[in-house]
Amino acid sequence: MTFTVLQSVYKKDNPIFLSQSFQSIAENTVQPSSVVLVKDGVLTPGLESVISEWQNKIPLKVVGYEKNQGLAYALNYGLQFVETELVARMDSDDIAYKNRFEKQITYMEENPEIALSSGYISEFNDNDMIPKSIRRVPLLYGEIVSYLKSRNAFNHMAVCFRKSAVLAAGGYQEVPYFEDYDLWIRIVQKGYKVSNIPELLVNARIGNDMIGRRHGFAYSKHEINFLKRQLKSGFISKSEYVKLVIKRVPVRLFPKKILKAIYKLLRG
Repeated sequence: MTFTVLQSVYKKDNPIFLSQSFQSIAENTVQPSSVVLVKDGVLTPGLESVISEWQNKIPLKVVGYEKNQGLAYALNYGLQFVETELVARMDSDDIAYKNRFEKQITYMEENPEIALSSGYISEFNDNDMIPKSIRRVPLLYGEIVSYLKSRNAFNHMAVCFRKSAVLAAGGYQEVPYFEDYDLWIRIVQKGYKVSNIPELLVNARIGNDMIGRRHGFAYSKHEINFLKRQLKSGFISKSEYVKLVIKRVPVRLFPKKILKAIYKLLRG
């Protein structure tokens, strides 16, 4: 099983969380040939210390640049240093289940027609032993394409993709808050097959005001721009665009307490 883990880290990330993320990689039943870690700008001494500590414990390949550029730029930059076709994404504060790579890489190797897959994730706040919810995703190709019309059908921190497919689709692009969602749609539009597996793969941290980042006029503006992008590409029709704007944008202006309840209801 040959694959690379792709991560990005920047100065506001928590060194303890980064160390826990590395630990989960080290404890996996199947090991990556490389962990490409992109330093998205200058890091704090605490983060640098964690990276130095883990340098010889996992196959870290540390790359980066001086000025923070954001997630899309960081991941595209990191892909230059990936030497394998299969790439497993992981965020710098999330914890992989011990058999994540074994399950996911096996699935991708046994299904060479699949260009992109993810699975379920559990979500937690402070204690990773106490999940708050499970974020499930549709499994089959037809279900995923239909689901993508209105919601993201993949858990980004748990995806595994073929590098060639991502590059053919144009890589991550500057679509604030929707970089991954936008990429998945372009992969589908290129004619690639995609799917998900009914397995818990990642324990994801949902603190740091996740609801707040998806709330307010600024986020609504980015969401409208994203929907316009999908309309222009032909992925959604004009009537679908209008319905989505009416359905999704006003919700962003609700009080955070109500928005939090909506997210909880949707995720189950």
